[in-house]
Amino acid sequence: SKMNMLLHGTPDADIQNGDPLAEPMHQDGGELMRFDRVISNPPFSQNYTRKDVRFRHRFQFWMPETGKKADLMFAQHMLSVLMPATGTPETGGMMATVMPHGVLFRGSEEKKARAWFIEEDHLEAVIGLPAKLFYGTGIPACILVMRAKGAKPEARRGKVLFINADAEFGEGSNQNTLRPEHVEKIVRPFEEFRTIPGYAAVVDVETLRANDYNCNIRRYADNAPPPEPHDVRAHLHG
Repeated sequence: SKMNMLLHGTPDADIQNGDPLAEPMHQDGGELMRFDRVISNPPFSQNYTRKDVRFRHRFQFWMPETGKKADLMFAQHMLSVLMPATGTPETGGMMATVMPHGVLFRGSEEKKARAWFIEEDHLEAVIGLPAKLFYGTGIPACILVMRAKGAKPEARRGKVLFINADAEFGEGSNQNTLRPEHVEKIVRPFEEFRTIPGYAAVVDVETLRANDYNCNIRRYADNAPPPEPHDVRAHLHG
């Protein structure tokens, strides 16, 4: 990690090695530090032990300790350490985290957490990514973009942007990559926060509520090609 930061021009990075669920290392005077931006790729589908967790106020919902579903525990931790909005435009922290797709549609406590993210207007965007993009896993992943309470720009409040970019990648033998043109195709609709048929969709809270808070990306932004037309008469008569 230190080498990575040095190579990216950040020699003074504060790098800590620990478990952010049980004992977050970035503290100031016994309180958790707050951040303007949080960017993370936490380990997928981990178990955890609730009794070891400190700073329990971070968590509105407790995921099952077994069953490898700690993903939204990490998301709640990140959300809890964002700088709060001050009531003026463009203030308050923002986070982006890589997650497995299961967090978008699984039930039980994960559904309750999704409902809370949506109803409290934290969730801003869900971006579907291609498979084989990250080291250590071949499954497709997604990015959740969330903001502190009240930090969304006015035009984005009460809405969530879904981007289906699972077909945007450069194919490699062992691992796929996002090329600059793929990144641009993802970033532009996010910055403009607009619907692009077959790729991106702006969905209001009422629609998400009617869909029982299911955030499966294809439900809202389906990039499947249209079915091939068939000549029924030719099928029947040759």
